[in-house]
Amino acid sequence: MIKNRVKEIKKQGYTIIPNVISEKECEKYKNLLEGYYKKYSNRYANLFKKRTVADKTYEKVVYNLHNKDLVWFKLFENNLVTKILKIILKEGSYKNNEPFYLNNISARCPFEGNKGQPIHLDSNLPGVNYNLVTNVIWYFDDVNKKNGTTLIVPKSHKYQKYANNNKQIKNLKYINAKKGSVLIFNANLWHGGSAKYDNNSRWALVLGYARWFIKPSFDFMKNTPREIFDKLTKKQKSLLGFDMVPPKDEFTRLSRRSKVHEIPDYYKIDV
Repeated sequence: MIKNRVKEIKKQGYTIIPNVISEKECEKYKNLLEGYYKKYSNRYANLFKKRTVADKTYEKVVYNLHNKDLVWFKLFENNLVTKILKIILKEGSYKNNEPFYLNNISARCPFEGNKGQPIHLDSNLPGVNYNLVTNVIWYFDDVNKKNGTTLIVPKSHKYQKYANNNKQIKNLKYINAKKGSVLIFNANLWHGGSAKYDNNSRWALVLGYARWFIKPSFDFMKNTPREIFDKLTKKQKSLLGFDMVPPKDEFTRLSRRSKVHEIPDYYKIDV
């Protein structure tokens, strides 16, 4: 199964795996997200630009789930998903064995009337030989053309250009998937969130896994509470890149990666 999924990602740019978690688990995660959004969203930095991927005007969004509850690590380090990632994100590195880590953590639920995202890629570098960043989307609700879903262009991960949203983009495909499914795709794949035409819930967890030398979306060294860090396993600390932090200066360390997990700064979520 793993080999077939890897082949799909290499050929089409993506794969969809159904029934990875139960409906009961989906409801549990949705309830947590609703609570986080209500608690934290009124304090978000307001730097959103209209009709860009950064525009969050018509959606609920939650970030940095690693610093809110350890329960999320069950998804972050899901065995089936990480087996696939260990192949596609290590291929081509030295001895095919250099590490990757979780560099982006967010969840979103578009509102009714959301016009959708422009088609884009998340690797910031189209046409590279190897998969540098892989996105993993956990669907906690059914997704389809009416409810809002992920739009993709199959095989576009091989294109050596960015999508031009001022022109009609050919071969767009709407992902149809049931709650509990997982979409895994090369972040070079052209994709976006589609428009939403109803008011039903449409929560999805969006994770980005990257090769160790690519910067994270947020600074985990500065936003991970010590009480969370102290409860993490060594594997979980590596998953967040605490052994991939560059040295402060030449007197601290000379290698870009550390043999031990660096301890994060003091941080407390201020509500």
